[in-house]
Amino acid sequence: MPKSRKRKRRDGSVVAPRQTKPKPLTRLTPVEPAQADGSREGPEPITPASSRQFSTGAELRRERMEDHVLNLVNAERAKAGVPPLHKDARLRRAARGHSADMARRGFTSHDDPDGVTPVDRMRAEGYPEPGAENIARGQSHPQAVMQAWMNSPGHRANILRAEFARIGIGVHLGTDGPWWTQNFGY
Repeated sequence: MPKSRKRKRRDGSVVAPRQTKPKPLTRLTPVEPAQADGSREGPEPITPASSRQFSTGAELRRERMEDHVLNLVNAERAKAGVPPLHKDARLRRAARGHSADMARRGFTSHDDPDGVTPVDRMRAEGYPEPGAENIARGQSHPQAVMQAWMNSPGHRANILRAEFARIGIGVHLGTDGPWWTQNFGY
């Protein structure tokens, strides 16, 4: 929404912009039905502006980077004739948490220093069928991290595995990073 500008009169007084009545909210896309486990994926329901959470610039940048990686993943899967992956909020939380943990504690590994595994993290977020995880560090943009993963046989195999149906991508932006995590689920 553009910022409203107050107008100044010749005498120096200020005129507030004319107030307009807000348009009613309309649903642009339907919300997908609940999944077998009761969770809902798909577009967020429309809520009044007063109750929405707005993203900060850094949060919006992170979300766009993660979504760009998902688009690149699905483009690679389409080239290979594999069905697209759908993003899952639980897998995204696990991926973001692991990327942040790697940055905070200074490690780059699937298992954290306490021995917690990718499967442990995905299940802790409520995802019932964890599949695999890809991690990377230092690639400054989505194309670079995808190129690195596609050039690695193990990472490439995870990206193109037809049995996987869901994905969560998490990036942590920092001075020694970024740190990237992809979590795959059946």
